[in-house]
Amino acid sequence: MNRSTLLRAAVAAASVSLLAACGGNADADGEEKKPSAAGSAPSAAGSTPSGADAFTVTHVGGPTAVLEIAGQRILIDPTFDAPKKYKSGMSKIKGPAFGPEKLGRIDAVLLSHDQHDDNLDGKGRELLKDMPVVFSTPGAHKRLGDHITPMKSWEERELKSSGGTIKVTAVPALHGPDGVDRGADGEVTGFVLSGKGVPTTYISGDNASVKVAKQVGDRIKKDIGAIDTAILFAGAARTPAILDNAPLTLTSKNAALVAKDLNPRKVVPIHTDSWDIYSEDIKSLVKAFKDQGVDDKLVDLEPAGEKKNLS
Repeated sequence: MNRSTLLRAAVAAASVSLLAACGGNADADGEEKKPSAAGSAPSAAGSTPSGADAFTVTHVGGPTAVLEIAGQRILIDPTFDAPKKYKSGMSKIKGPAFGPEKLGRIDAVLLSHDQHDDNLDGKGRELLKDMPVVFSTPGAHKRLGDHITPMKSWEERELKSSGGTIKVTAVPALHGPDGVDRGADGEVTGFVLSGKGVPTTYISGDNASVKVAKQVGDRIKKDIGAIDTAILFAGAARTPAILDNAPLTLTSKNAALVAKDLNPRKVVPIHTDSWDIYSEDIKSLVKAFKDQGVDDKLVDLEPAGEKKNLS
């Protein structure tokens, strides 16, 4: 598929309604906001294939991706700043594949957590206020405002469109080694998308634990069925100031072990580029997957910004 095809305009979408109690639409200052219509401007991420049958992913950079599934377009962990150094000490070393103006229609945002710049940067924060639905942690709701719908682990919400209904389930994630409790700074969530005609999709969030991912996988397989696609946050993120430089996201080996245990049809590896906190890259990830005999599951996301078919 050539780039001109990938850059065609997004089609206008059917209106989306939320079937669960998702709270009001107020910004962090308490000012009432109206739900965004989230227009259908031409975009790199909003091109064909589209419609209820589309199942695609577009990697924007770092943990940020656009998932098109069951007629809906879902944004994961928005980070759209240009390269810069943050007060936290971390640095963004590569900009996004495209900016917010090229996103096109977004029906919902899945935000793993808000505490760290590499998962929600300045432009990402501004973008959230214009999104119709944002699912995240209870802590994110307290810090960011009522435009965030808080979800505890195993809590469910529903998103409905002409393409069908997507059940969104918040699932546990551990932002560090097994047995460590980082308190509010480590609060993070993963998500599972499922439903009739919806490929069951596990989104790990900043989880570093194979054990936690296995527990999630076991419950999903029991309650819902086989996992079709796993979107794994890898890169073995580390910072000397936290847990003595221990990995805060999946190492390449652990990501491969998760893939081997969950046995999804496809694995989408994100959160391995664009920031200086990663101790492992996509090359080490590919090697680890080959070592575990699961490299055939990996989706090649290069070049960033191009839509990849997951069907």
